[in-house]
Amino acid sequence: MRLRRLATLALALGVLAPATGALAEEPAIPAARVVMPWSDFQDLYERGMAPEDPPLNAPRDYAISRAVYDGEVSGESTVFTARFRVDILKDKGWSTVPLLPTSVALRQAKVGNSDAPIYLEGGWYRFITEKSGPVTLELEFAVNTWESSGQNGFAFQLAPSGGTEVTLTIPGSEDLEFTVANAQQLSDEAVGGNRVLHALLPASGNLSVTWELEAPEVPEEELESRIYAEHQGLFGVGEGLLECRSTVNYSILHKGVEELAVSLPGDVTVLEVQGRGLRDWSVVDAGDRKAISVALNFEAIGPYSLMIEYERALPDGGGTVELPDLHIDGVERVKGWLGIDARSNLEIVSGAAEQASVVDVRELPAAILGQTSFPVLLGYKYRKEGYRIPLTLQQHDDVDMLVTIIDQIAATTVMTPDGRRMTQVTYSMRNNRAQFLRLDLPAGATPWSTFVGGRAVKPARAEDGKVLVPLARSQTSGGELARFAVELVYVEDGVAPDDSGRGSFAADLPRADVPATSCAWTVYVPYKAKLKKSSFDGSMRKVDWFTAVDLGGAGSPLADYQVQQQAANQFEGEAVAAGVQPVRVTLPIDGQPLYFEKLLVLDEELSVGFDFSGLKK
Repeated sequence: MRLRRLATLALALGVLAPATGALAEEPAIPAARVVMPWSDFQDLYERGMAPEDPPLNAPRDYAISRAVYDGEVSGESTVFTARFRVDILKDKGWSTVPLLPTSVALRQAKVGNSDAPIYLEGGWYRFITEKSGPVTLELEFAVNTWESSGQNGFAFQLAPSGGTEVTLTIPGSEDLEFTVANAQQLSDEAVGGNRVLHALLPASGNLSVTWELEAPEVPEEELESRIYAEHQGLFGVGEGLLECRSTVNYSILHKGVEELAVSLPGDVTVLEVQGRGLRDWSVVDAGDRKAISVALNFEAIGPYSLMIEYERALPDGGGTVELPDLHIDGVERVKGWLGIDARSNLEIVSGAAEQASVVDVRELPAAILGQTSFPVLLGYKYRKEGYRIPLTLQQHDDVDMLVTIIDQIAATTVMTPDGRRMTQVTYSMRNNRAQFLRLDLPAGATPWSTFVGGRAVKPARAEDGKVLVPLARSQTSGGELARFAVELVYVEDGVAPDDSGRGSFAADLPRADVPATSCAWTVYVPYKAKLKKSSFDGSMRKVDWFTAVDLGGAGSPLADYQVQQQAANQFEGEAVAAGVQPVRVTLPIDGQPLYFEKLLVLDEELSVGFDFSGLKK
């Protein structure tokens, strides 16, 4: 192909004369003759030998060759100016470059003197452009600065770059000790009343910087302990009792300590003190305070946590109380977070706090919120001991709630041609406390069998004539009570049809002392019976089919098994001793079905009635 192209070019230039043969099939070229130097022809030849494949695309759309972060600490945040050198390698189309994570607050982004197009996607601020080549971006942003136990710092994710350089300016001339995660080169110096940090970082990762006051070099025998503390307290307002748990997080510098001390108001009862390596603890009454002394079996240095559980009695019926103020002895600086949750129906109203300020409960440390499953209603923080936080408690009456419920009543009645009736009623229920299910059977009904959780039971009869069916207690499954079945079979004489085959059906279901969400009753009458549609009566509605009732997800195979085992253990021995045989009675289902239902049954009559004919003997 290349030889043919060169020959064609030569023919076009008149270097070669047209000839027959392999090249004779090429399209005719107008007759022309060109005379040119050999060097020019050789140049044309070399061009014809150039590769036909197009150049390969760049392996990626962009590359950040350099990133410089220049920051200054200001109050509770650090403000940065970041400069990025970005090479857009894509020849055509749009390219997007992630620059900063959305965990920081972006103030502005510039390309030269113009605003840079920035958008948010995938947790990053991204620069977008359709131009190729190098570009320099300048971004201003802020990141939160935290403080804990005398240490300050911040952290955010870096965009991968060829080189990352960080400069951080901190007001003040004190000697500081810096820690920069993964830094390859680290130095700091005093510049004009500020402390300036310089660091070089790897190509990717996080920018995590912490600093604290640098401890002066003192001979070990002259070192003294410097202790800082943070108090995290949770106070649960319950019935007549304020349950308290305080965690004191120490930061012990320079020299370890073997003893710690705190104090509480004199009217609290200290229940427990726990900590790593705790050898012993004691409580001594010291006037209106109680001094707690803690002895360790080693010298604690660095971080150390002490947990104290205590309680205070609350006045009956509510009133005004104050949170116990915990004093931490022997520390240079202390700060604290306090959360208050409600563990009863007491209404909690906060008063005017002293030496403490109200915070949103979402600002409380996770260590406080994670200690309780009750709602945390109030949150406080303080930076000086001696806080006073008054609370007004108001007692309210309890509202009785259901402890037992029937999710569904499923009843089946079979009527014989001579008017007798046999009925099976199954109660699908959950029980948390009740000992019996009290049933008021229809007049003249004779119970044949009773089962609870699949086990035969011996019911009792109360003085008022009601049948008492002993119940199992539902087992808990995933926070829900497991459902179990109570099954009752009974028979009634009924009223036989007259000589002409006419008669009336009138029946009631047992009346239970537990509310039910629905009742579905199927009545089978002989096929020969002719029903008078206008005669249907009773408290239940005739339907073509039952309304679908969602019984929820309560219960599991394990919970059902536990209920059955409980019923077996609770009832089987009693049943055998009383002469009860575990015989399950099966209804002889035959006839044409009629369907009746009622939703939400609240201690009321469940009755069905209608007239029929065609049952002449």
